[in-house]
Amino acid sequence: MKVAIVLAPRDFRDETLSQLKLFFAKKDVEVKLASTSLKQCSGAHGAVAKPELEIDAMNPLDFDAVLVADGPGVDSMKLFDHRPLLDLVKLFKEANKAVVGIGNGIKVVARANIIKDKRIALADADTKKLIELYRGKPVEEHVVRDGNIITAAGNDFIPELVSAMLAEPSEA
Repeated sequence: MKVAIVLAPRDFRDETLSQLKLFFAKKDVEVKLASTSLKQCSGAHGAVAKPELEIDAMNPLDFDAVLVADGPGVDSMKLFDHRPLLDLVKLFKEANKAVVGIGNGIKVVARANIIKDKRIALADADTKKLIELYRGKPVEEHVVRDGNIITAAGNDFIPELVSAMLAEPSEA
């Protein structure tokens, strides 16, 4: 399996990235980091990450999943308004690849307008508003898989999220 993890250029959640790398490595999942540019990204607590891919240049056919990581940067950098990212998420959905959102990263998944009638993990009040606006169904579950859309309420649930990503859709 090959996963593209999308990070905000600033203030991504450091713990989310480190946990994802750890759990994906245990499962032999190949990870590529992506962002709005190839410039070094900085985490909310000082971690640094060098993106290997620019969102604009990504092809969904090269990956099995796209994962939008959480953190204050999703809101401050307005990733949920970044048209190339929204288009990319939509392309992943159309290619029947997994689309994954963690915490406030779910806002990007919602804004891509691909969640109609889908069950979505509830992260916070702002995210709930977007889920409802785009006609998704917010649910009080930590990790939810509905078709090829997988959401986690926050980074506390990364082990369950990785399991849901690796499971066949009918098993999740």
